[in-house]
Amino acid sequence: MFCDTEKRQYRKQGFFIVDDAVDPDMLKPLLEAAIRAKQKVRSGEVDLYTHRSEDGEPWAIRGLFAPEMNEPIFAEYLMSEPIMKYTRAFLGTQLQLGGSLIFTNPYQADYGFGWHRDFGSKERDGSYRVEMEILNRPQRGLRWHLALVDDYCLQIVPGSHKRYRTAHERRCLLEERHDDIPGQYAVPLKAGQTVFWTGNLIHRGVMKKDVERLTLSGSWSMYSKDGKPSEVDPRLAWMLADNVRGFLPGKMRPLYDRWRVLQKS
Repeated sequence: MFCDTEKRQYRKQGFFIVDDAVDPDMLKPLLEAAIRAKQKVRSGEVDLYTHRSEDGEPWAIRGLFAPEMNEPIFAEYLMSEPIMKYTRAFLGTQLQLGGSLIFTNPYQADYGFGWHRDFGSKERDGSYRVEMEILNRPQRGLRWHLALVDDYCLQIVPGSHKRYRTAHERRCLLEERHDDIPGQYAVPLKAGQTVFWTGNLIHRGVMKKDVERLTLSGSWSMYSKDGKPSEVDPRLAWMLADNVRGFLPGKMRPLYDRWRVLQKS
């Protein structure tokens, strides 16, 4: 059955890499759009939500399918069959909009954001019980990185998504966040390759100022009709704008609507 091998690796190691999650004909237009998006943000032409280094340089760019960015290919890619076939294999067919952003290198200085799991700040020094409860929650989303140029920036500790941290890992997660961890693995992505991975892994990003990084990150989420509205994530508040829905491809709008109705604005 499709994706069985990948699912086994995802469960065991927390990630897998594939070559077929993007239409080859879409790769060059995506790269060109990412270059333009970076230029627009660096020049100040567009800034819907940008993560910046201490020097003020962008290292992650959001707002990719906003009208202000004017790059419709990003939304087309999110809905494309090569990415959706993996999404359906993990999450089924009832989906709602996730997120998307470009990871990119600053030019003035090397940048890295240190070891972490994608937990809320209150849980990052949790007890064994707290941490394992989070790690054992059912999967409700799927995330990935598509390398538009060769990318070795994502570093992970394979298998760490299933277990409590070690004493050394705790020190790296909370204190010495840029130290090395035994068994760490720099995910090797060639342009056009995609890594699907879970944020429950202990991971970090390491970017060099003189090595171009243009990696498109995306995610989808399971839809539940019983979902309860919550405060919108500030990083996604731009998606509430009245002009966003009309800019999306028609088949993407119902999935946007499922997300939108759950946001308190």
